Amino acid sequence: MTSIPSSSLKRLLVALAGVLLVLLGFGVFSHGKFKVAEMDREIQDQIIRLSGGPPERDDFVLLGIDEASLALDSLSDDEIGESKTLQQMKQRFPWDRRVWAAAIDRLAEAGAKLIVVDLVFAEPSDPEADDELAAAIARHREKVILTSAFGPSGQKEGDRDVFVLAEPYVPFLETDPEPRIGFANFIQNPQDGSFRIARYRSSLGLENGRPLNGEPELLSLAGQIIDAMGGEVPHGDKELRFTNKYPTGGTEVYAPRSIYEIFSEKFWRVNYANGEFFRDKVVMLGPVAPRFLDIKKTPVGPLSGPQLHLQAAACGLEGAFVHHVGNATATMIGLGLLGSMLVGWLVKPWMSALGMVLLLVAVAALVLYLGGVRSVMIPVAGGVLAMSVGWVAAQVYQLVWERLEKGRLRGQFRRFVSRDVADRLVDQPKAWQQIAAGRKRQVVVLFSDVRDFTSRSEVTEPSELVRQLNEYLTEMVAVVFRHGGTLDKFIGDAVMAHWGALDDDKGGEQARSAVAAAREMHVELKKLNRHWEQDGRTPFRMGVGIHLGDAVAGELGSPERIEFGVIGDAVNLASRIEGLTKVLGCEVLFSSQVKDAAGDVGSMALGAVRVKGRAAPVELFGYGDEQIIHEKLAAMVRDEDGVVVMKSK
Repeated sequence: MTSIPSSSLKRLLVALAGVLLVLLGFGVFSHGKFKVAEMDREIQDQIIRLSGGPPERDDFVLLGIDEASLALDSLSDDEIGESKTLQQMKQRFPWDRRVWAAAIDRLAEAGAKLIVVDLVFAEPSDPEADDELAAAIARHREKVILTSAFGPSGQKEGDRDVFVLAEPYVPFLETDPEPRIGFANFIQNPQDGSFRIARYRSSLGLENGRPLNGEPELLSLAGQIIDAMGGEVPHGDKELRFTNKYPTGGTEVYAPRSIYEIFSEKFWRVNYANGEFFRDKVVMLGPVAPRFLDIKKTPVGPLSGPQLHLQAAACGLEGAFVHHVGNATATMIGLGLLGSMLVGWLVKPWMSALGMVLLLVAVAALVLYLGGVRSVMIPVAGGVLAMSVGWVAAQVYQLVWERLEKGRLRGQFRRFVSRDVADRLVDQPKAWQQIAAGRKRQVVVLFSDVRDFTSRSEVTEPSELVRQLNEYLTEMVAVVFRHGGTLDKFIGDAVMAHWGALDDDKGGEQARSAVAAAREMHVELKKLNRHWEQDGRTPFRMGVGIHLGDAVAGELGSPERIEFGVIGDAVNLASRIEGLTKVLGCEVLFSSQVKDAAGDVGSMALGAVRVKGRAAPVELFGYGDEQIIHEKLAAMVRDEDGVVVMKSK
């Protein structure tokens, strides 16, 4: 059985810890559970808005009591004078009940299938008006649906309001058979104040939270419409799948027409074809003007009460309801575990991020499909939150762990290799593999050496000599690093460094850096010498040689011991040039190749020198006491071309 890598297991455990944190905060504590439920409601509402519900029914018509009907500003006095009903509507609302009697008669005679009056006529009014309305209801009792409403009685049982049912005035019901009555109440979500749920069947006991056996079952207005149209009235509370229009939402679905128009002969003829428009239609009469405060907040925007009834009736006839499956805690656990396994499986950050994005897309696609096509809603907000928090926690852990690990490795490597080599090895491992494999490069090589060190080691206490040498090497290496150089190795008291093995030179920067490093090495040595002299220790003298040329750079050694370095003619010549510093009395000596690359660095031209082992002479430049250098040069042996000939290092 393949074991799980330690790093993957740690990421998995951290991700699971993030999931557990979300589960505790949003699956146990009530405030967190409320927030998750709120997010799920918004997701579900958005799906409803995007996908919509059943098509708007052509046989549903809303005649609204709107501001135009209350003011009648669009009609002339003559037009109002021609209609007794319009004259009654000109009075202050509530209108004379003969208006509603006239509306029922006119619509019934036009062939309307149902006439739903979304007003509660619970109290008596003018006796003659009540008689006319009762007579109109009796004449068309099979088509008329009246409204009742559950409302608080003003009494309480404990903390609970006691509800009573406001029914229509008794004379309006004295027909055989009685007209249909539907209650107008909807269920409001207490958290966000929205109306999503329709209750098609109820009873007074149910509204008071204690349904009684044998009490009569009542239907809502929407339930009565469904029953009258031959549909099956749904049982229980149903979440509506609202019909929606883009971009106006549901406000233009079953948009109200002004009720006054059916009493104006002009509008009756032009807009309604002398009533033929209403044939076989369900016509709802109800308040839609803002002054009635009957505007309901819904997932598809604000709807008037009558519009909400028609939406509920349409959904009931089509069975267009939202079905909820699962629970928030289960999805938190399921998606959280799925995301955690993904984190443990995919190691590379970009793969992990891509995997998480694909997983989120898959979850979103599933939710949209189930919600938009199947009307099945899954509470995924908590699950997505758990999955995301777990993933982020694992990524933060990996980022911190990698940074700490890189710092640890960097510190370890710097003990054995040059600082820039260690940084490249840790930060760019793939690029380092190409560099380490070996390649030909143009490099600047620097050698520094302590003069007469061997003779001093014979007369100096070993521990003292080692301590002094370490102080010297520490400062010299620091100078190399400050100027961007790579420490190749220590050769006893000698320091070998180079520039260009890792990066290409840009306009002679590396040559200038090497020359500057050589000069600063002498500055730092003078500081050390002053300090050593104060302590009674013998100062050091040093020479530095530099050359620029081709070399092979790569990892050199055996499986047991390997180091990054450069080899080739450029290295050999740099070493020989360093050896000439003592012969020529120079502090720093470098070749013309370095001078040409570095430009004007204020050096002294020393002429051509034929170095042992090389046929071609080397043009040298350097720094030091000019008088001593000239004296040394004057004593040198020259060939027939005037080139100084070196017979030893």
